[in-house]
Amino acid sequence: MHDMVHDVAKSIMSKSTRFINSETGSGDYSNQVRCLVIDSFGEGTINLLDSRSNLLHTLFLSQGSLSDDMLMKLKNLHVLNLSGEENQNLPISIGKLRHLRYINFEDSTSETLPESVCKLYNLQTLCLSYFLKVLPNGMCDLISLRHLHYYNDDKEFQMPLEMGRLTCLQTLRFFNVGREKGRQIGELGSLKNLKGRLEIRNLELVKGKEGVEEAKLSEKENLFGLELKWAREREGDNYNDEDVLDGLRPHPNLEELVIQHFMGDQFPRWLMDLPTTLPKSAITLPKLARLKFYSCDRCKELLPLQNFTSLKKLVIDECDGLTNLPGDMLYSCTSLQKLRVAYCDNLISFPLNLQQTPSLLELELYRCPKLKTCMMPKGFGFLTSLRELSIGPFSDDGDDHENSSIYNEFDWSGLISSSSSSSSSALRLLDLYGLPHMESLPHQIQHLTTLTSLLLRDFGGVKALPDWFGNFAALEYLCLLNFKELRHLPSEDAMRSLTKLKRLEVYGSPLLKERCTPESSGPDSQWSKVSHIQHLRIRG
Repeated sequence: MHDMVHDVAKSIMSKSTRFINSETGSGDYSNQVRCLVIDSFGEGTINLLDSRSNLLHTLFLSQGSLSDDMLMKLKNLHVLNLSGEENQNLPISIGKLRHLRYINFEDSTSETLPESVCKLYNLQTLCLSYFLKVLPNGMCDLISLRHLHYYNDDKEFQMPLEMGRLTCLQTLRFFNVGREKGRQIGELGSLKNLKGRLEIRNLELVKGKEGVEEAKLSEKENLFGLELKWAREREGDNYNDEDVLDGLRPHPNLEELVIQHFMGDQFPRWLMDLPTTLPKSAITLPKLARLKFYSCDRCKELLPLQNFTSLKKLVIDECDGLTNLPGDMLYSCTSLQKLRVAYCDNLISFPLNLQQTPSLLELELYRCPKLKTCMMPKGFGFLTSLRELSIGPFSDDGDDHENSSIYNEFDWSGLISSSSSSSSSALRLLDLYGLPHMESLPHQIQHLTTLTSLLLRDFGGVKALPDWFGNFAALEYLCLLNFKELRHLPSEDAMRSLTKLKRLEVYGSPLLKERCTPESSGPDSQWSKVSHIQHLRIRG
């Protein structure tokens, strides 16, 4: 039965669709043609459009352009796809095609749309190019619009007035909050059918909790991704961010939440309670899987994430107000697969017990210069699934950085234990940060023999790499950055032991660069050690 239906559909399709290019020509097609796919635009194509204009429902045009006169004849067109033509401008007469349901204009370099588009009251899907600088003022008249595929990353971009009238809208990638009536956050309140992801910007323009609650985010059960953004630079220091964020409570079905440039001292309780606040009408448990904090500089603390059993990714970036992260912060995050804490300039303590996160695949803990080694995560031996680790540098109670003391209290034994297996779950990537005056590498890394990628950064005092590099039999990629004093690679035997090494990149090592050229000679030349490597790049 399935094959029979397929054959019938294929037969109908073959009769109703025609493909026109330089090889097929325009031909003489029957009155059954409803769909034209045009890849070559010539006089024959124009004649064909003239003769079939009242019959066409679908037009795909990848070359050439449509004139006003030509478009006016396509009165029964439902689908217009101009995605293959960069220089196409929509003719003003587009507003006459009242049956249009779908327009794809995403490859155009045009910066404007004709206002007449706003007369397409049956239009359901509109795909636009990121080159567009402004949307027509009358967009609110597209009362049937369901999907607006358009993204503009300019925070100064003004939304069309009264977007709240588009009550059928399901896809809206972003909303820039404005000051004037018709562009305020309350316009989102009547958009009850929104689905997928939504990015809300300029939240500093919201007057307070009462105003922001008009957005009714808690009622939008089909939103799975939400980004909440304030301006990075603002005047004064009397902010209402805490009240605004408190009023932006989303529906508990949310899967991803991003908070950026929030300037409150603490996050609202709903954020910590989110996974347990199911409405009685909910059918399935909420699954918040991704939580990200960016540049929340005034936030002093993050409370333990209670009942976040579905959380898979947590990112904390550039949160300079944080000094301590609680050791039990992730005690319920048993599904966590990626943890990133980076560029938190004042973070001192994060004594996380990694036994609480047995599913962790990627751990990034770097560029937190005040974080003490003795106050960082312990228990790497429990991370039997860890594949990628980016870590360092750390602070140390003393000033003696020359002998890698900042790594002395690091849990190397646990990491080596978790990496000792040759199975697919063993550690594959290590990205290790040092300090400009460190004269040696942590010797413990020589036991991480399952590594396929090794990146070492900012070990500025190291003059020669040790021969134990030959232990990395699985290594495919080696990158050295800012080894300013480096003169010697491991011995030639050690380098030749790296039989799987396909790519070697060195940046910021002027002394080594001089010795790694075909012209270099003498006992200090390093060329014979690297000349066999397939992809080699050494920059001073």
